[in-house]
Amino acid sequence: MNLVVGSTGMVGSEICRLLAAAGKPVKALVRTTSDPAKVEKLKSLGVTVVQGDLRDAASLKAACKGVSAVITSASSMPFAYQPGANTPHTTDQEGQLSLVAAARQAGVKQFVYTSFPPMAATFPLQDAKRAVEKELRASGLTYTILKPTFFTAVWIHRGQDLIIPTARPPFTGRAKTQSAGFLSWM
Repeated sequence: MNLVVGSTGMVGSEICRLLAAAGKPVKALVRTTSDPAKVEKLKSLGVTVVQGDLRDAASLKAACKGVSAVITSASSMPFAYQPGANTPHTTDQEGQLSLVAAARQAGVKQFVYTSFPPMAATFPLQDAKRAVEKELRASGLTYTILKPTFFTAVWIHRGQDLIIPTARPPFTGRAKTQSAGFLSWM
């Protein structure tokens, strides 16, 4: 069973769709506040929906039971940010660290984490991503850290005041997508 955290987001919902289309079992962690239409879309794909939240360690332990792989693309940035509640520190750092701990305790075999390449600045989201990467490397889990480059532009553009106020997203080059390799080991 594959657990997708961030399953109602742009990347997470696509991961769920691809896994379901490939006939892979999928469990999606959704918050009680998740958009009901997005949750219904996941269900229509044959995805098992479980309620939980990165900020609720007990829900993460329950969600990781019986799971062989955790795929997380969840982030407070840019769309779910709520000052004092859903922030880079509470969700992207503490929440993801709790998810790593829950996965380790549950005996998860593979952990896939969505990050981004290091930038020459210090800001809360980058600090959170680096802390989780460090913990994953020390966790004993088999892990994959994805560091897409141009997807980061969404975070920079939408959350400029929290990320890098003077940053401009770089849009150059060409991109190809290939999901077969990703799905082959899930």
